[in-house]
Amino acid sequence: MKEQSRFGFMREVFEIGPGYNIGIVGATGIIGRTLLSVLHRRKFPVGELHIYASPESEGKWIETPYGQMGVEKLNTRKPPHHDLVFLAAGSSVARTWGWRFARRGVVVIDKSAYFRDKSYAPLIVPEVNPDYIDVNTMIIANPNCTTIPLVTVIAPLHREYGLKNLTVVTFQSVSGAGRGGIVALTNELESNDEQPSAFKHRIANNVIPWIGEGYKGSSGEELKMIRETRRILNLPRLPVRVTAVRVPVVVGHSIAVHAQFRRSVTVSEVRKILMESPGVELVDDPEAGKYPMPLDAAGQDDVLVGRIRRDRGRQGLALWISADNLRKGAATNAVQIAEIVVSKRFNPPSPLSG
Repeated sequence: MKEQSRFGFMREVFEIGPGYNIGIVGATGIIGRTLLSVLHRRKFPVGELHIYASPESEGKWIETPYGQMGVEKLNTRKPPHHDLVFLAAGSSVARTWGWRFARRGVVVIDKSAYFRDKSYAPLIVPEVNPDYIDVNTMIIANPNCTTIPLVTVIAPLHREYGLKNLTVVTFQSVSGAGRGGIVALTNELESNDEQPSAFKHRIANNVIPWIGEGYKGSSGEELKMIRETRRILNLPRLPVRVTAVRVPVVVGHSIAVHAQFRRSVTVSEVRKILMESPGVELVDDPEAGKYPMPLDAAGQDDVLVGRIRRDRGRQGLALWISADNLRKGAATNAVQIAEIVVSKRFNPPSPLSG
């Protein structure tokens, strides 16, 4: 067991079996806990596991799929060594710890926005651009929770028809703001007198057409989606128009998409392409009441797509997407990235670090 553990008996808890030495920073947050669940469910080869969180959580025990685990402390003067680390905290944590880990040979997968615009950190959606990861990649950025489902659906259509422009409206659940967003909605639904907490306005029975800080009339969430979509699809000048809206849904983001392509599209062909695309589930029979909804997407890894129809001529397409923002929009995408790293960097598996 590594010396950074303050608990002498941690070896029995953390050494799980043959596999890799994994760290999760931000393990007590909603994304961190989902990461633990997804790692376990996908049978990722975890050999040794360490969890970290804020100083307030140090020494606390939390229930995980791997059993009760204690939260450890990170020491900036002596960063622990792992094979791979997930950063499931904010940009300030990524700024402090990203390169500290990477310089020690640790592969870093970051969920925050900090590395998403850095040229040395590929922005990865495994179904779209896995080849952007190579054996020398040390820091990998996980895209925004609305960008991921959008490009998962649009990328195979772009390869077939050539994407010309995009107009999207997002309908984003309160869990996108973390546990505080869920608590805010719950409290507000229980009391009409509850004051806004996680959001600038009450979210119960309301929608808020602004997410994040703004710049020149666009919200931060809108700007992220524009920049990340262009980068992942390798279309730096793609016209993208986004309106991001917070809605009173606990889990599951939805996206209304209107896309223009360079070649004519056929709805039947589009359905066939999407049915064969990895990570996508077609739910498209409106007359039978079958279309993507966040309630159905919650708890799933696949991106649900439906309401597919022509829009503004032969080259236009409209569709509707729903996806679990905690799973495919965050934790599952990060674990899929780790699976690619393992296959490219550590194959065959290395022994436990240390």
